[in-house]
Amino acid sequence: MFKRLFGFEILVFILILFISGCQPEPQVQRAFYHWQTNLSLSPAEQKSLQKLQISRLYAKFFDVDWDETQGQIVPLASIQIDTAGLEKLELVPVIYITNRSWNHVESEAQVETLAQKIVAKIDALAQPLDKPNLSEIQIDCDWTASSRRVYFAFLEKLGKKLAQRKCLLSTTIRLHQYKYPQRTGIPPVASGTLMLYNVGDLESWEEENSIFSQSAVEAYVPFPKYPLPLDVVLPAFSWGVLFREGEMIRLLNELRVEDLQGDTRFEQIAPQRFRVRKSTYLNGHYLYRGDLLRIETCGYAELLAAARFARKHLSRGGLRWVGIYHWHDRLNKALKYDELEDIFAVF
Repeated sequence: MFKRLFGFEILVFILILFISGCQPEPQVQRAFYHWQTNLSLSPAEQKSLQKLQISRLYAKFFDVDWDETQGQIVPLASIQIDTAGLEKLELVPVIYITNRSWNHVESEAQVETLAQKIVAKIDALAQPLDKPNLSEIQIDCDWTASSRRVYFAFLEKLGKKLAQRKCLLSTTIRLHQYKYPQRTGIPPVASGTLMLYNVGDLESWEEENSIFSQSAVEAYVPFPKYPLPLDVVLPAFSWGVLFREGEMIRLLNELRVEDLQGDTRFEQIAPQRFRVRKSTYLNGHYLYRGDLLRIETCGYAELLAAARFARKHLSRGGLRWVGIYHWHDRLNKALKYDELEDIFAVF
């Protein structure tokens, strides 16, 4: 009798394993981040997004930073939205908040006021949309152990306000925050988006590529169990890192090697590295003779490596969205449609 029952239990257990193993993996949705102040999709861009089956745009609505002259936290770089071509896309506002801003928040009343102002600002910028009832808002902030108390209090206030509208709150998660949650804490939000880039030493001239390298991300493995559902965003951008007298001065966004090669104002001194021969303007910034530029790019090879790393090491069951940072007018020249399709197909 007991042998028959034991055998029956084994059969049931095997059947459960078989059924669960046959369950299809959840469908991962495709998204892009848009990080420019003017959201205006040309007909060609609209067609490209549709062809890639992009259903969501994470659009930076504005920045938030401490302004010394005004003595207060202020919004900067607000987005301007052209609604053409957005009808079939879900728009998720992203608000970038500098970590230094939290040094100037000293009371619960200030936290409440900041949350109110941010909601009001989002509402005003979303007015041109046909359906301004947003389903999610994301906060982007590289918080630290010292700023997490104030930042998390802000997230709680903001999350409660959005919940009244049935709107979810998410936040970006850096690799160091994902790897060491005991140090930086778990943000009180519905979900997070893991930023799989900006992992190197940006300020070191010897750095090869601070945006992404296989060795840099592998150093974070193994990952701990994380209590929040996590999506992932991968890098597809380029910049120039400007050095002056041995110090990193600023970033020049979307600067590529081909922009400088053949230009007599610049001398190529090594792969991805240039010296300024003659003081000049470049992308609105004044460069002095002798300044150095390191060009960092995440092209197809780096993007594919990042996708494979994410597919291997992140929980497939909780992954809902795979995003690429970021959509801009030069992306179609830097990456072909087939290459972008390869990236998304990894998931």
